[in-house]
Amino acid sequence: MTEKFSARLRQGTATIHDDVEHTDFMVDLMEGRLDAEAYATLLTQYEVIYAALEERARAFADDPVFAAFHDPRLERHARIVADLAALNSSGVTVESGPGSAVDSGVVPSARDYALRLSAIATPEAMIAHHYTRYLGDLSGGQAIGTLMARHYGIGAEALTMWDFSELGKTKPYKDDYRSRLDEIAATGGDEQAVLDEAIAAFEVNGALLGELTRERAA
Repeated sequence: MTEKFSARLRQGTATIHDDVEHTDFMVDLMEGRLDAEAYATLLTQYEVIYAALEERARAFADDPVFAAFHDPRLERHARIVADLAALNSSGVTVESGPGSAVDSGVVPSARDYALRLSAIATPEAMIAHHYTRYLGDLSGGQAIGTLMARHYGIGAEALTMWDFSELGKTKPYKDDYRSRLDEIAATGGDEQAVLDEAIAAFEVNGALLGELTRERAA
């Protein structure tokens, strides 16, 4: 029996996925060794990344290969903007983000990541980045909100990025998402192109977290 593409995609990205998850910045953040400002720094990078991701996703919304994946309920950018505002109002130092007159809070690797997203030219690349960000948010990412509240006292009003209640139960949604991955070839998509770009997506995310690690240590 031929292995389903969703399983091959998960296996093909498993090593780099694990490496990214265990970047020092993320490990320290999740284990409570940093502070709310460090979380705000991460969120500032995500603002520019998700803005680019969601703009391209909307551009591909009617593409026959990508259309099944497009779901406005997944969009996080507006929530990130609101969360940063809530953090700022609560007294957490938030560096200037991309929506400000000065965007000094955005590190070069996040700009590079956003530029890569803005340049997406194929539905396969769009699926790859959509998968790596949103399925990650719906899986291990769900722990982030809980741990940020526990370790750093961040209120729920500043953690709405991790609220996917509009989708209902996440497991059935993720299962359905994976079934859509298994149909890529049937819609004329190139599975290998998705896998290759998914690895690249983890690489640029790893570069971002590596830069945040170095900045924190400086």
